[in-house]
Amino acid sequence: MKKHLTILMLILISLLSLTGCWNSRELSDMAIVIGIGVDKVPDSDQYRVSLQIVNPNMAAGTKTGGSGQNMLPNIVYSSVDHTLFSAFRKTSQKVSRRTFFAHSQLLVIGESLAKEGIDGVFDIFERSHELRLTSAVVIARGVEAKNLLNVLTPLQTMTATSISDKLKLASEVWAQSVDGELTDVIKSLSGSGEPVISGVRLVGDSSKGKQKANLDQSPPHANIETKGIAIFSNGKLALWLDGNSARDAVWALNKMKSTIISLDCEGKTKALSIEIIRSSTKTRVIMRGGKPVLTLHVKEEGSLSETNCPINPNNRELIVKLQKQVAEETKKEIEAAVKATQSKKSDIFGFSTEMERTHPKEWKKMKKNWPLLYSESAVEVRVEAYIRRTGLRVKSYMKPKNE
Repeated sequence: MKKHLTILMLILISLLSLTGCWNSRELSDMAIVIGIGVDKVPDSDQYRVSLQIVNPNMAAGTKTGGSGQNMLPNIVYSSVDHTLFSAFRKTSQKVSRRTFFAHSQLLVIGESLAKEGIDGVFDIFERSHELRLTSAVVIARGVEAKNLLNVLTPLQTMTATSISDKLKLASEVWAQSVDGELTDVIKSLSGSGEPVISGVRLVGDSSKGKQKANLDQSPPHANIETKGIAIFSNGKLALWLDGNSARDAVWALNKMKSTIISLDCEGKTKALSIEIIRSSTKTRVIMRGGKPVLTLHVKEEGSLSETNCPINPNNRELIVKLQKQVAEETKKEIEAAVKATQSKKSDIFGFSTEMERTHPKEWKKMKKNWPLLYSESAVEVRVEAYIRRTGLRVKSYMKPKNE
């Protein structure tokens, strides 16, 4: 009996600590932030923070008989102050609900701010218990972050969701951008390397892009597309890599998921497409004559996706020849990417981390001068390429010219 009373008392005492959700907030009291934009105010030391907030009336449909179809899906509010935290709080003057950041999916940084330096942008994201470190990060090219968030995009109702989904898809199938999160950028800034962030740009008429009519026009008056990769040096935007140059960096960063390599065939330029379906890149630093040598070993697999010339995939010699061509093209592109970053003394590939791990004694001596040493180091790239599949068709219906 005494034992049962003791257990009962313990249960009753434990109930005192279960006080419920003392700091709970009703959904009707919250302004759900899905995107954040940060710009630097020209000729000032102040930041402009733009919050993209879900329009609650879209769901409620209070003005359209329950449908909400004629309403804007999201609203952007901006505030200016000397710190990001102050600007966040200042938004309360314009928003009738308390901002809620748990669903934030995107951070957009204006290009002008990126050129001045992004070191001071991320401190609040690490300190705050509300802001998400898993949000995607992009640089707005040639436009302020505020204007980018104001564009209404087709297919995806929310602009921030549209941008983050485009970034993810483009990095998976085209490999000219990287799907990076806040944690990736912070890790690079806090270490000895440099961050790499994808760019997005506004295409079309920005003034019409923020109107509801933009969603009813095909093609839309304005749209947002992924464009290139931003390379940083000392925390400042130093270089844009576009097209194949961006893809080259993705290869060297070991973030290659899939892309297309076009090769010449039977005298035709870019007449054959190889889809890279798997790739792995290992970076190493070796010491040679007291100097660091940067090495990259790439192993990739692909499939023959399209030919505009008559070839026989059953010909083993032909497949071996194509594999060599793919390897040579990959090697050439990666070397170009590394040299481009060396010209800006920007080690985005993590060679400094590898140097510290494998040669700690030498690293202590080279740490202070690493940007310069990186720019002057020799680069060696080795590529192994394999074509695993040739598609459903064995023999091409196209006939050689001599037949």
